[in-house]
Amino acid sequence: MTAPARNWKTLFSEGRARLERAGIDEAETKLRWVAAHGLGCGLLDVLGRLGETPAPELSRSFDEAVARLATDEPVQYVIGETDFMGLRIRCDARALIPRPETEVLVGCAEDFLRGKEKPVVVDVCTGTGCIACALAKRVPGACVRATDVSPAALDLARANACALGVEVDFRQADLLAGEEEASVDLVVSNPPYVSTAACERLDRTVRDFEPRLALDGGTDGLRVISRLVSEAAHVLTSGGRLMLEIGDDQADAVAEILCKTTGLQFLNLTSDCAGRARVAMAVRVPR
Repeated sequence: MTAPARNWKTLFSEGRARLERAGIDEAETKLRWVAAHGLGCGLLDVLGRLGETPAPELSRSFDEAVARLATDEPVQYVIGETDFMGLRIRCDARALIPRPETEVLVGCAEDFLRGKEKPVVVDVCTGTGCIACALAKRVPGACVRATDVSPAALDLARANACALGVEVDFRQADLLAGEEEASVDLVVSNPPYVSTAACERLDRTVRDFEPRLALDGGTDGLRVISRLVSEAAHVLTSGGRLMLEIGDDQADAVAEILCKTTGLQFLNLTSDCAGRARVAMAVRVPR
């Protein structure tokens, strides 16, 4: 006998019960994300459609999404996208999920680039390409390049640039390898900055699903940052900037690295909406 069709209220009730049994946090919000994605509407609009009965295929896809959420898989991976700087960014396990904190980094970069004629930007450790795509969208005259060591992440980044209609030159490279001396106006990066030990203590939804390569910054979390700072000093033009997203406990350590690097002068730290130091900035002194 065919099971009776279920409306959204029933689907939500069953899904919420399953997620709560599995100990999943923010079950209601995650279910709304999944439903909104399937319906093509906003999160609040879902509440007005609970009495509707979705088509069988949509009902099945909702059940499949709930099963994935029950394993603590991030909802952004389940629905395959997230919002970043007002852009729809595709995301999956090939790259780190774009986060609101990184929007602070993009805002700082945009402020620096505004008014400059054809500035050259390199986004290092690009992942989904969210930073590069956002800057290409918001600073149309910029020449934007992006690097990553992961070919899988680069495939995802290229798909995002294509979907958003922006031009970004994606390159498989280790940090700034291949960039010429004094050729770049801005190096921007959200590098791996979590210490190896801290990676093991991350929430399961991050630790077990997001790529370790994009998270693990070595014993002190500064392995990649230290290398990138040194390489940026070589490729930046006089007056060019380096902007890095950092961990909320790394401000002093990163400032010290920047101060000790020949050719760079530490400028300042910018905080996120929670008041935590999030972006470290340095300028290339005149050559």
